[in-house]
Amino acid sequence: MPIHSVPLSKIADAYRRHCKHWVSASVAGIAERDKDARMAGAFLAMPVLLAVALVTSHTLFSEAGGMLSLAIGVFALPMILCGALSLARSSKMIGLGALASYGMAIGLISVTGPSANLLLWIMGAAIPLEAWFVYRSQQSLAASGTVAVGVLAVLLGVSIWMGGAVTMTAFSLLASLGYGASLLTRAAATLIARGREARRDDRVYDLESAIEGVVMGIGRDGMITTLSSKAQDHFGMARSLLIGTALLDRVHVSDRVHFLAFLSDLRSGVAGSVTEVKLRCVAPGDTPRSAHSVRFANYRLSGAPHSQSDGFVVIATDISAAVADRFALEAARTKVETAEITKGRFLASVSHELRTPLNSIIGFSDVLLQEICGKLPDARQREYVELVHQSGTHLLSVVNAILDVSKIEAGTYPIIAETFAFKEAVTMVHDMMAHQASQKNVTLCDRVSAHIGSVVADRRAIQQVLINLVSNAVKFTEHGGIVTVDAGIHDEMLSFSVSDTGIGIAEADLLTLGQPFRQVQNDYTRRHEGTGLGLATVKGLIGLHGGRMDIRSRPGHGTVVNILIPLAGPQTELVQPEPVNIVEFRADSDSEGGSHAEARKSA
Repeated sequence: MPIHSVPLSKIADAYRRHCKHWVSASVAGIAERDKDARMAGAFLAMPVLLAVALVTSHTLFSEAGGMLSLAIGVFALPMILCGALSLARSSKMIGLGALASYGMAIGLISVTGPSANLLLWIMGAAIPLEAWFVYRSQQSLAASGTVAVGVLAVLLGVSIWMGGAVTMTAFSLLASLGYGASLLTRAAATLIARGREARRDDRVYDLESAIEGVVMGIGRDGMITTLSSKAQDHFGMARSLLIGTALLDRVHVSDRVHFLAFLSDLRSGVAGSVTEVKLRCVAPGDTPRSAHSVRFANYRLSGAPHSQSDGFVVIATDISAAVADRFALEAARTKVETAEITKGRFLASVSHELRTPLNSIIGFSDVLLQEICGKLPDARQREYVELVHQSGTHLLSVVNAILDVSKIEAGTYPIIAETFAFKEAVTMVHDMMAHQASQKNVTLCDRVSAHIGSVVADRRAIQQVLINLVSNAVKFTEHGGIVTVDAGIHDEMLSFSVSDTGIGIAEADLLTLGQPFRQVQNDYTRRHEGTGLGLATVKGLIGLHGGRMDIRSRPGHGTVVNILIPLAGPQTELVQPEPVNIVEFRADSDSEGGSHAEARKSA
């Protein structure tokens, strides 16, 4: 790089920054601000060109009038034009006024000069090119071409009036060649820059077309500076009407705090910020005479700092459909939860109402069976009273099970952790179920590890889990079968299982196990009473302890239910149960046979 190119580039950058200072803060859009900056540069350079033309045309510069004209042209005119540019929101009229003043100054210098000047002809003919340097549009050529024709007509008239003489001094020729060279250089640089911008615009357009939402440029003050072509389809308004307005004005009043926080995050230098707001959109009326309707659509705003300006790039994506789906899902979830709560309350209310008469039925039938008030005269009376007592006891157990399941699902089942010997709980269950097992000739045994001492859990809940599992196992095990309770410690967890050599269950039925009032239906289970609440209660109680339950089964080989609970007791964050299904079942099997197979059925 040549040594002199560094200061020249610095001078050019400084000059461009100085020109941008004259651009009004109300001008929106990068393209508009760049155009006004080029216009300010033209205003600052225009008096210099006029001064050179004046020097090359007049020889009597010792006159006070010439010096005053030069001072006014060099200092006053650019200050007036640049000052007006910095205050105006639209620079169109200022540009036309400067163009007319420039043309009039060229004509005035030509009329007052002693002879025609080549530099003035070049400056007059280059007026459309100078205007194109600033506006870079075809529309600017029409107005500037009219001014150029008028200026050239004046120069032609002056040349004819002076007999066709043209000043060809060395300084005039040098100035003409220098100005012509500057025109060629600037034209080449502008064409190259426009080619680059066109290629960049094509890439930007392709990118914006590929993005689903609207790509917009936002200034640090929240003003919209640029918009992609999809803006009109989304907002129902032309981009020209939206650019230069505050995006906050289109945000619903209830979401403006979120938007201001989003804009504040971008200003603070956050790499990327996201928020969801409702933006005002305009929809056309149903008929040509009907007024436009206003609606608010849900948009997700994703913003990041702009790499080439002091503002931000924001992508607004319409998420109205997703928000509607979200609300519909939330409404459906609320409806289901309400139905579950209503069902639980209904079951709890009915169960409470049933317990009072059931206790009376069981109590009075027991008094009759004990013959406290006298002997029953007929054996059939005793048989009937025994049936009433048994039916009442069974119905009370069902009501209690319903109450337990309802409390577990509602999250109101009280878990009172205490320290107790797990072996004692197993022994109690063994003694309780021994009579039922002996009636079916089922061997009931336990294999509790000697290393198991005390555990921290709800003793009543753990005993109920063992009772339900052992009762299930005995019920669905045929005569001569075996039911076993195993227990051990693994990784600070109490592991116990209840296995049997009963009927087992098919893999396809595993997914329905443990759901309230769900039972596996086959020829064997139809011969046994049950409500399908046993495993549902077990699942809930184990879940309240922060444990896990795993069920495995094979038809004809038996079932195994494995339980894991923490030795140290239930944790606070694990006390809340999941609704209905608390644990996941594994339907896999790694056994080919044997006395203990894999999974469990409900009671």
